[in-house]
Amino acid sequence: MLMLAAVVGYAQSLSDYGVITEQPAGELKTYDRAGYAYYVVNDYVRRGAQTGTIDIVFAEGNKVYLKDPLSKLIVNTWVEGTLSDDGTTITLPMGQNIQYDTEVQQPIAIKMVEFDEDTEEMTVLDNAQVTYTIGDDKITLNGTSKYTCIGAVWATSNEWAGFADYSSVYTPAITDVTVEVPAGLTTAVYKFKGNEYQGGELNYNTKVGFDGNDVYIQGILTDMPNAWIKGTRNGNTVTFASNQYLGLLAGKPVYMTAVNRMNTSEIQDLVFTYDEANGTFSNTTQFLLLNASRNTVYLMQAISDFTLTLSKSGEAYDVPYSESFGSSTSMNDFTIIDGNGDGTTWAYNNMSGNVSYNWSTTNAADEWLITPAIRLEAGKSYKFTVKARSFTASMPERMEVMMGTDATAEAMTTTVIAATEVATGDLTPFQGTVRVTAEGNYRFGIHAISDADNMMLTIDDIAVEEDTTAPQRGDINGDGRVDVSDVNAAINIILKVTDTDLAADLNNDGKVDVADVNLIINIILKL
Repeated sequence: MLMLAAVVGYAQSLSDYGVITEQPAGELKTYDRAGYAYYVVNDYVRRGAQTGTIDIVFAEGNKVYLKDPLSKLIVNTWVEGTLSDDGTTITLPMGQNIQYDTEVQQPIAIKMVEFDEDTEEMTVLDNAQVTYTIGDDKITLNGTSKYTCIGAVWATSNEWAGFADYSSVYTPAITDVTVEVPAGLTTAVYKFKGNEYQGGELNYNTKVGFDGNDVYIQGILTDMPNAWIKGTRNGNTVTFASNQYLGLLAGKPVYMTAVNRMNTSEIQDLVFTYDEANGTFSNTTQFLLLNASRNTVYLMQAISDFTLTLSKSGEAYDVPYSESFGSSTSMNDFTIIDGNGDGTTWAYNNMSGNVSYNWSTTNAADEWLITPAIRLEAGKSYKFTVKARSFTASMPERMEVMMGTDATAEAMTTTVIAATEVATGDLTPFQGTVRVTAEGNYRFGIHAISDADNMMLTIDDIAVEEDTTAPQRGDINGDGRVDVSDVNAAINIILKVTDTDLAADLNNDGKVDVADVNLIINIILKL
């Protein structure tokens, strides 16, 4: 069959083909679309929910005009129908042209089509009639089903053009309003963890505020990080009404929607179990959706087994920290720096679900991928692990891992993994250990430093965890306990009987002296 061009060509003048491009005079009403649609992607017929809105003009002389009558074919033109005298039926003549394609050099008309599920072909029904019934609260397309639809047809060849709707229902559009947060609302950072459907683990920051029994959450879906949802607490249950409007995404309205995991067409309110003592919200029975429709499930993202946990470290993440790059939203907390400014740097790879640096033919790599802030404690050692691979073992890459207190290249001053060669075609763990002398928020920077005109450096599965094999704070002689022998070891360092070991510098002032001996004694006495 002939398929519609990816971008429909616009003729200089469509009036020669009877296409109505200007909004007709009359009363304009906007309706939300619901129902189903067929459309072609990569030469395969797909079926999905109708989304968005449709404009209808009610004009004088019982004339009715519908804008873009096919939900997936938006060309901003109108078709003309007739309203019955009793105002209950719209009759829409078939065969009206809605566009002209300059590549195929044919008009596109609306006609009834019949779908053959076995061949995935649409047959044009030239003599079919189309009517809509107007009820008190909706307009319903009559006489259509999964197999009989209103579709786009090449007017000259009389073949399906790749779009069709059925079971259409239009309800008066409600003006969408985002959640308004009370002035002065106090919020706290909660860590969101969940599993993206057919993706990986998600881990990001949200904000939660309480106003009496009202509960507000910001950023529960990462594509709309500034959007709020509002719920109500009743004991240990917090309920958020489904279909809350989050705003526009790529020009389209999107909503927070919840569905039953056992019946994903059943839209439900989002319900959390709230544990005030532990500061957690949890849900294991529903999918949380970023949805492109208010009336039907038309998901853009689905998340299961999600929890929100009050963070003790604010915006920073606690240890253990891990990131498996399950989806592109995993990159939201990371900072990418194109150090040499050549436009070639780290990017998320949707096909493999990891992050890659693609080579420059002229410049050596100077590309930083910097983690979000992670809260580390003074006197502790931490293991940093990242999996990495080159394109092939015979085309090695190079990287180093540094640590600093800010998301800049200049702040990356502490070496975690020294410059090393990555010469493996399989993801292989690389690990380094760093000791922290001052409590604070730290970031780890993976620095691609490959030679020019190489190939691809790929990383995945970052992890930060405490190194429990490192000596205990105050255990100067490394025997696994802190006692009088460690006091003696520190005194020997002071008296220069033994070489200086800054592991004995417990107050992190750059020297070992009596103050450090007192701290060891306090550890022994558990003061």
